[in-house]
Amino acid sequence: MNSHLSQTLAAPCGLYCGACYIYIARKRGGEVALRKIVRRLPERKDQVIKPREDLICDGCLSSQLSVFCRRCVIRECAFNSGITHCAQCSDFPCETITDFNNDGRPHHGEVLKNIYRQQKVGIDAWLSEQDKRWRCPNCEFRTEWYETKCPECAAKLSLLTAERIERMESH
Repeated sequence: MNSHLSQTLAAPCGLYCGACYIYIARKRGGEVALRKIVRRLPERKDQVIKPREDLICDGCLSSQLSVFCRRCVIRECAFNSGITHCAQCSDFPCETITDFNNDGRPHHGEVLKNIYRQQKVGIDAWLSEQDKRWRCPNCEFRTEWYETKCPECAAKLSLLTAERIERMESH
C-alpha cells in the first residue's frame, strides 16, 4: 500500500476515508459514479453539488476534499492543536468527538473505537487493518461503508457491526 496515500485516508476523527462512498465512487467509476451520488443526495436550496468540483476527494488529510469534509470542525481542531489525529490529543475523548460518534450515522458510530485502536497499535497498523477490513472477504475487492454485497463477486458483506470490527481486532 502506498504510504503517502494511506496516510491521507486516516481522518483526524477516526474514520477510514478509504471506505467512504464518495472516495470509492471516484476510484471505481469516476465522474459518472459521482453524478449518481449527487442524484441520490437530498435537494438543498442553499447548495448545488457539482461532481467535479465538490465530490473529488483523496482523503481527509489530502489537499483535495469533498464539500462535506471541507469545513469539518474536528479536522480544524486537530490542525489548530498541532496534531494530525484525535488519537494524539491529550483531551481525547472530548465532547465534540463523542457527539460525532453518537450522532446516529452508522459510520460515525465507530470513531471512538477506531481512535482507541489507533492509540493502541498506531496509525500505520490501523490503516493496514482498515485496508483489509474494507475488502470483500471472498475476492478482496475494495468495499465501502454501506454496501451489503460485493460489487465484484456479489458475496454478502456485513455492515458496520461490532462483529466486523471485532473480527479485525482478533487478527
